[in-house]
Amino acid sequence: MRSQTLWRTVVGLMYYLPALECFHQMVKERNKDSAMAPVWDPTEVFTCMVSMQMYAFFEDVQYEHTEILLRKFPRSFQIAFIDHEGKGEAAVLDCIHPKQQRRYYSCLIDESCAMEAENPKRRKPRLKIELPGFPILGDGKGDNQNHAIVFSRGSIIQAIDANQGGYFEQMLLLPCALGEFRRRDRKMGGLEPRIVGFAEHITSDIGSLGDFAAGAETAFGTVLQRSYALLGARMHYGHPDMMNKEVMIQQGGISKATKTVNLSEDIFAGMDLTLRGNGRNIVHREYLHVAKGRDLGFNTILTFFSKLSAGTGEQMLTRQMARLGNEL
Repeated sequence: MRSQTLWRTVVGLMYYLPALECFHQMVKERNKDSAMAPVWDPTEVFTCMVSMQMYAFFEDVQYEHTEILLRKFPRSFQIAFIDHEGKGEAAVLDCIHPKQQRRYYSCLIDESCAMEAENPKRRKPRLKIELPGFPILGDGKGDNQNHAIVFSRGSIIQAIDANQGGYFEQMLLLPCALGEFRRRDRKMGGLEPRIVGFAEHITSDIGSLGDFAAGAETAFGTVLQRSYALLGARMHYGHPDMMNKEVMIQQGGISKATKTVNLSEDIFAGMDLTLRGNGRNIVHREYLHVAKGRDLGFNTILTFFSKLSAGTGEQMLTRQMARLGNEL
């Protein structure tokens, strides 16, 4: 995992752009007499958004590294982060709670944003949405995902961890993955309300500890999820699942963020989707996978397994687990 950086994750996902361009060229060759545009920009249908929760608190070196990413992908890369400022003189008129010390905002920046006058290394947000208070209710990850989802475009969203990557040959299978959301009854319109899970290729099987962590991750993230799907019991493991974004927003986001209880924040998206019924389902497919790097240190591996076991125990206290046990 020491070699698995955010840069590698972003570059891997950006292979979607040349894959989409290849697909467009293929369709154009097959339909030479059609009225398709001769030039097509794949950034119109794909955007990679990184939720950098701590962007407002970066040091100069971190801002410089972020600028490299923005310059590398000027049209298809965006950053969402949480910013804050003082309450201001209009706090009473804006109904800000007296005990609230700051005002918090979800912000979005890209390469087109100008630099701030106060801090020339930091970009001024292009979009800014005020939040109703301090947004970090849980352990951080779930809040980080849910505050950024409002800036995403399109109907399909794929959540990726910062320890993952992509392959160009896998990105060529994107049309097949998106086809999983196509309704069988075309007259109904819209997309299937579902979660589509995919396998992972563990790249950190280095040494005895790395091989142990990689084997455990393969068993849990691929083999078990494949079996759960056959039994109709697969929930949202996390990543690299693709989801119907409208359905996820209806149930409160792609993660639950209550501290301690939602320690395993990802699985609750699958639980809520299953409990809502009405044709909502979760499937697992093997034809597409992404790269993933796991921990290589003894203490970090132990911490991860401790999190899994503690999260499973906390799940037993949730209303979702009680309803699954009583109603299904």
